[in-house]
Amino acid sequence: MPDQSQSAGQQLDASYPAPPDYYALFTDSNVARLASTEAEAALDDAELKFLVPPEPPLSGSYAGFGRLWQVQDRLPTLAEQNIPQLYSEGPIDRITELKRLNHSILFEFLDLVDVLIKDPSQFGARTERIRDILVNAHHLINEYRGHQAKETLKLMLQQQIDAKRESTRATLEKCKELELEVERLRQEAATVDIHTRVPAETGATQAKDETQGSADSNAISAAGLKAILEAVQAIH
Repeated sequence: MPDQSQSAGQQLDASYPAPPDYYALFTDSNVARLASTEAEAALDDAELKFLVPPEPPLSGSYAGFGRLWQVQDRLPTLAEQNIPQLYSEGPIDRITELKRLNHSILFEFLDLVDVLIKDPSQFGARTERIRDILVNAHHLINEYRGHQAKETLKLMLQQQIDAKRESTRATLEKCKELELEVERLRQEAATVDIHTRVPAETGATQAKDETQGSADSNAISAAGLKAILEAVQAIH
């Protein structure tokens, strides 16, 4: 029977590991048995224990795709990476230190070229020194990641606020335009009502017909005004 820990250990150094040996145990019958078996009993079963997912790690590190990952997402120190620290402890001016490390890389590269000319067998120490300088520079840069994330979040929130303010401004402008249009329609309706009144001496029949037409026109205007007012109230 395959050993889960041993099988997992064999895959630690593989960039694209193959499926573990116990994948063959994930059969329909075993899955059905697991569904009807309690978790504690399944862990005692020689086959079902491989079907029970492990508990998520709460501390320390875990292996995945040939690398060790920290459970707590934090920047590991240079000491934890077995890299000598080339700048002083405590509060420092990171910009000054990065410039100094950049100059050191240039000098170390010139020394490496000199060593390759005089004694190529001694290049190892120079390349290790250059690697340490580069790792120190990257470590100082990575310490800015938290600040970068905060500033990026602030920028995204400010963009959202600006977009909502612009949308609100456009809505208020449209409301003002609608209010002016409603007022104009009211004035036109009053003007039409005055000019469509029929004098009494023009005859009862003509007055009746024109009055009916005026009533229809006023009814249409009233309906239009009501629809516009409802639209304005909905926007507010």
